[in-house]
Amino acid sequence: MKIGSITNPKILFLTPYFEQKRGNATTAKRIVKGLTQWNATVRVFAYEEQSWNEEWEVYFHEADIYHVIHLKRFAEWFKQYPQLELSKPYILTSGGTDVNEDLKNPDAARLMNAVADQSCGITVFSEDGKEKIVNENPLLSDRIYVIPQSVELPVGQAASVELSGNPLLLLPAGLRPVKDVFYLWEELKKIRETWPELSFKIVGPVLDEKVYKDVIEREKENDWFDYIDVVPIDQMRSIYEKADFVLNTSISEGQSAAVLEAMSIGKIVLARNNSGNASVIEDRVTGFLFETPGQFHQQLVELLEAEELRSDTSEKAKVYIQKYHSLEIEMEQLKQVYSHCLSKVNSNYSQD
Repeated sequence: MKIGSITNPKILFLTPYFEQKRGNATTAKRIVKGLTQWNATVRVFAYEEQSWNEEWEVYFHEADIYHVIHLKRFAEWFKQYPQLELSKPYILTSGGTDVNEDLKNPDAARLMNAVADQSCGITVFSEDGKEKIVNENPLLSDRIYVIPQSVELPVGQAASVELSGNPLLLLPAGLRPVKDVFYLWEELKKIRETWPELSFKIVGPVLDEKVYKDVIEREKENDWFDYIDVVPIDQMRSIYEKADFVLNTSISEGQSAAVLEAMSIGKIVLARNNSGNASVIEDRVTGFLFETPGQFHQQLVELLEAEELRSDTSEKAKVYIQKYHSLEIEMEQLKQVYSHCLSKVNSNYSQD
């Protein structure tokens, strides 16, 4: 397949994570799957997981284009290799945290801008993500593309995890401060006074030892709370299906894959009102957005007492995901970015 001026391009895909169950890995695997459908040659280098060597350096020079996930992490990694030069067109995809959190740090912002300045395209998941980058560097406005991420939740074997509760509240999140996993803790305790069988489960990898210690201590002291370690993606459907409601309590989000996954099978999501969550949830239509723990309390009680509201929200969530977050739509939009970048190969970039 010809894209831009290149037939079957060689793509070096650089992502911080590919094997660990993290948001960047989910994004990378999904996009790489789409790229291979273009008959492109795709090599994936996970720069936080793998070691750079001569073989990778050879492919770095042979590639027609680079695609990079996470601006700040890549910029920090890349500066360790002064012999490398980004002399081919390259696309940057925001990981979410880089735009929502890292841009607040002036040193990090300067580092990110150094990488972004020569890019041929920057993709973000939402208009808010674009606005934040443009506010930091207005000169980048004409190369930023808003491409909502797609979602694929494979049907696999059932997870061997005992889950019970009425209602059962599930929070899929890696354990790190930005996920703020105990934001609703006090309200959950209050709700249990009326709904004593309520249970709260967190599922996700340990990414911060301090948060993990807090999780373990609360798990020991509260029989209605459980922590579930990493679950393979092909088993997550069975976890979601057992939940009555799925939560997101993140301080900030790029666009949560977990939220999209839950909505795709009709689970009702109650999410903290940040820009990433608001980009995929229409409040009281496809899910619920809360500003405070107290508002969450009111929403959950209302849902527990209104079967028709639950049914209507569930159906509208599924329809929304099918319409706006398919891999085909995402890759068609990304193809336009690739075509734009690869059309510049002969005129603007040196060929090795």
